[in-house]
Amino acid sequence: MRNNNKKIIQKLSIRTMKQSRMRNLFAVAAICLTTLLFTAVFSMGFGMMQMLQEQTMQEVGGRFHAGLKAVTMEQYEKISQSSEVDSSSWNIFLGIADNLKKRQGEIRLAGSKEELEGAFVKIKEGTYPEEEDEILMDTITLKELKIPARVGEKVTLEYTFMDKNMKQEFTLSGWYEGSEISHASELYISKAYWEKVKGNYTEKDFLKHYEKTGDMQGLVNGNLYFHNAGNIEDKVIRAIKEAGYTPENETKMSGTDTIRYGVNWAYMTSRTEKLDMESMVLFAAVFSLILVTGYLIIYNIFQLSILRDIRFYGLLKTIGTTKKQLQKLVYRQVWKLCGVGIPLGVMLGYFLGQLLLPMLAKISTFTGSGSFYFNIWILVFGGVFSLLTVFVSCRKPVKIAGNVSPIEAVRYTEGGLKRKRIKKSQKGAQIARMAFSNLGRNKKKTVLVITSISLSVILLELVMTVLGSFRIEQYLEERIAGDYMIGNTNWTSASLRVMDFQIDEAYVQGADSQQGITGASELWYLNSEHLLSEKGQEEFRKLDKEGKIDTGSYYRAREEDKEKMGRGEMALNENRYGYSESMLKHLKAIKGTIDLGKFKSGKYVILQESVCTDNAEKGDSFYEPGDKLVLQTPTSRTEQKIEYDENGEALGSGLTNLEQKEYEVMAIVEALPGSMNLHAYSINAITTILPLEEMKKCPKAVMFAKSYTVESENAEAFDRYLKYYTEEENTSMGYLSKESVKADFSGMIDGVSAVGYGLCAAIAIIGILNFANSMLTGILSRRQELAVMQSIGMTKEQVRKMLLWESGYHLLISGVISVTAGSIIAYFAVSALNNVIMCFAYRYTAIPFLIMLPVFALVAGGILLVAYRQSQKKSVVERMREEE
Repeated sequence: MRNNNKKIIQKLSIRTMKQSRMRNLFAVAAICLTTLLFTAVFSMGFGMMQMLQEQTMQEVGGRFHAGLKAVTMEQYEKISQSSEVDSSSWNIFLGIADNLKKRQGEIRLAGSKEELEGAFVKIKEGTYPEEEDEILMDTITLKELKIPARVGEKVTLEYTFMDKNMKQEFTLSGWYEGSEISHASELYISKAYWEKVKGNYTEKDFLKHYEKTGDMQGLVNGNLYFHNAGNIEDKVIRAIKEAGYTPENETKMSGTDTIRYGVNWAYMTSRTEKLDMESMVLFAAVFSLILVTGYLIIYNIFQLSILRDIRFYGLLKTIGTTKKQLQKLVYRQVWKLCGVGIPLGVMLGYFLGQLLLPMLAKISTFTGSGSFYFNIWILVFGGVFSLLTVFVSCRKPVKIAGNVSPIEAVRYTEGGLKRKRIKKSQKGAQIARMAFSNLGRNKKKTVLVITSISLSVILLELVMTVLGSFRIEQYLEERIAGDYMIGNTNWTSASLRVMDFQIDEAYVQGADSQQGITGASELWYLNSEHLLSEKGQEEFRKLDKEGKIDTGSYYRAREEDKEKMGRGEMALNENRYGYSESMLKHLKAIKGTIDLGKFKSGKYVILQESVCTDNAEKGDSFYEPGDKLVLQTPTSRTEQKIEYDENGEALGSGLTNLEQKEYEVMAIVEALPGSMNLHAYSINAITTILPLEEMKKCPKAVMFAKSYTVESENAEAFDRYLKYYTEEENTSMGYLSKESVKADFSGMIDGVSAVGYGLCAAIAIIGILNFANSMLTGILSRRQELAVMQSIGMTKEQVRKMLLWESGYHLLISGVISVTAGSIIAYFAVSALNNVIMCFAYRYTAIPFLIMLPVFALVAGGILLVAYRQSQKKSVVERMREEE
């Protein structure tokens, strides 16, 4: 016979929950906090991926998945009708504005509003051009031309179209905010103006011009969007073939049926397989930490709850309740608690993640203005992982409830049903000894509580050690030399747009004429080529065998070039620097010594260690101190020569008419600080440093920055001049100040602090909840035991002391573990970051132990007194009877 007692189980589950209000409160709080942590981490992770991806899209120039390059309108239309393509848009390239010197302005005709949206063009004022003389421009190009962003303003542009010089006065029909991240500005003309300029030219004429010059004028650039971002290259190839054309990667011949295409690498770099190992390890560590802390508290809450009600479950067994029904009874409670805790945690975690996201962006490589878009998967992942954590945590306590026998349940006391060992003592029962013995009655509970407390303290120690290990002095030395540095915005800004580092002479002269300057240093640069000597070739081949020569996509395609470099038949790129003598003190020699007297003779060269190769190690170099090498210097007759293959594709470039001079290597120095280099490098390049007088002899050398130290009373006036010139006179000039660099550093530290302390706070609260729940449940579940002890003569004061000793032992053991383990973990973990994070060196701190352990002590004392008073409300006789 089978009886349907489903409703009875439901009633029992509800009534049991009503009797366990304190347990419910702790459980909901624990589930909510665990969910909050999961959701916040996923929210920040998804948010950073989206923002970094959008930044990359702005660099590329659009949101499209793939692009068709220089095709005809017929080719574009056929390919865009493929079943692979979800939607598409197009534009036609007219030319580049020649009168824009500091910003590349590309004049285009947009085929639709979708084309503008895909290119991040949001018109702030006005409309898209309709009349022949109208144009749509961005704020960056308008600022360079010193034209207000106002509809109706006149704009004159000069450009070249089909080898003819053109000049046109336009009327501004609208404007949009330009992006400093993108490498060019898009200037949009009307269809009427395009038809006028196009005249009698046909697409055949444009194709011939393209084959001859590589200029895409008059041809269509098609932007394709697929149903998703998976396997983009395969999809665009299938779309091209479906239209009856041949992708360029499958033929060596160029022709009308060969379609050139490109894949938007913003989608490629956002894939999880492109994540660096450090990011993956960090994410895994944070994820595991949340999992462990969530498991600890939820497991402990339900285990203590079930052990407290073990007699009740045993009595249910005596009246015929099955193991499965008991488990259902408990799981119904779990479901109800999750129904409250998880939705609340998901919402709070999502908003917390968005609150911390801007701070996280400060400590990342993100430099754009990308926004975060809501993603339902954040809520799904946060909720699902929290639910899994809850049910994994509850599995063992539920099993205990289902397996209990009636006899065991009635006889159960905390610590299990194992036979007690008889202890003999000549000193008698001491309160402290009794309290210490009580820790061993339920070893699992004791371990869980101690682990939970220790974990939160260790984490805070780790975070505060990281924050205390940042070195602002090193950061300032890395980012700036002196009080101020001036230069082209391509050097002073975070993102490099073009390789133009020229500084206006008027800007330098104006800065030099300011009052209060106590020192000034010049920084010069020259790009050249270097043919390795026999010694250099030997070292190059050795480093190649060790896997320290770049094997990126370029050399995978042309392995023979690397072999030529190793034989001295092909030149390496040379980055040559020259500095005022006061700047040379920042160079740190690894091999050899720097003798300034000898160096100024012009017979010696200093080399930077090889940091521009794969897997480079400290001190790697193609030469050693004492070696002789020949440097090639560009002259006024030097030109760049480009080599092409049989298909007209560029194979590489080289310089002609170079002067040669032999130097001796004086020293190998560490990587140049950011304040002394161009913030850019070439793969497998050699970096050399010559005396400034030698550099200035070359007509191709440029001063890319100048450093100033200024008296404090004149600093404000000096800053005003630099700000005025860079904002009003020439916006392509920029500057760095020590104060602004300090502010950047503080912003980065604030971001680390917010994320780190937020995680610490949540885990600390979980630890406090776990500790509070364990103490509270332990005291309330031992009411009968405490009553028996009082009945045989133990006073209330002695009971209270015993409970205080128990709490004290928990904290003492946790303190020893957290201080020892926390210090060791922080030392090894943070020391490992010394070589990974710039301006970082391990520094010990004991502040977390001094903060957290007293907090736990106060919490323990408060909870103990509340629980003890609650247990003493009834008389000894009533407490002894209530559980019989």
